[in-house]
Amino acid sequence: MKKLTLLAALLALLPACQSGFQDEIIEDQDRALSAAKSQRTRLQSEVDQARASAAELEEQLAFEQDRVNSLEGRMQAMEASARDSDAEVDRLRGQLAGTGIGVERRGDVLVLNLPTSLTFASGSATLNSKGKSGLKTVASALKSDYADKTFWVEGHTDNDPLVKTKDKWKTNLRLSVERAMAVADYLTMDVGIESDAVRIAGHGPFDPNVPNSNAANKAKNRRVEILILD
Repeated sequence: MKKLTLLAALLALLPACQSGFQDEIIEDQDRALSAAKSQRTRLQSEVDQARASAAELEEQLAFEQDRVNSLEGRMQAMEASARDSDAEVDRLRGQLAGTGIGVERRGDVLVLNLPTSLTFASGSATLNSKGKSGLKTVASALKSDYADKTFWVEGHTDNDPLVKTKDKWKTNLRLSVERAMAVADYLTMDVGIESDAVRIAGHGPFDPNVPNSNAANKAKNRRVEILILD
């Protein structure tokens, strides 16, 4: 009888044990599902961040590529401009070959260099025959290729003081102005350059090409320059 009573009690407890075990299984599954959802949310966030970073990098890459393309375009334009400038200098040098007149470019400005030894006697502001001949060639080039430009005629000297008993000019600055004026007058009055296209300036010894340290350098500094400007 006692055995039957114990068996009955055990049978009564069995559903309760099964129910508790099932609850634990469900709770474990819920925790696992919750963890899986959290992990999925975290992974989705990481994916979204990676996509955003990729989109930002693509945008930056496109910007940098546009910048590179722009720089390459500017470089190509500068190289083409430099080639054109070099070709222009070479062409003008060819036109003035044999005159002794130099040609160079300073930035956007073409400069014709007329050494005083080819144009004026020492201490003089009167053009000699060789200077006039060279200026005729210059005028031909200016009229044919630079008719719409402005020409600055600028005189320069070395820093040797003038000899008062020999030279009629009070200062080198005055001499440089007179020489620039002589060149400008010849261009406008004798060889057909429009007078409203010509300007003059005198710098005396104050804008040397090279230091006035020896006779050769001083000879380089004694010059009249014609600047061709837009």
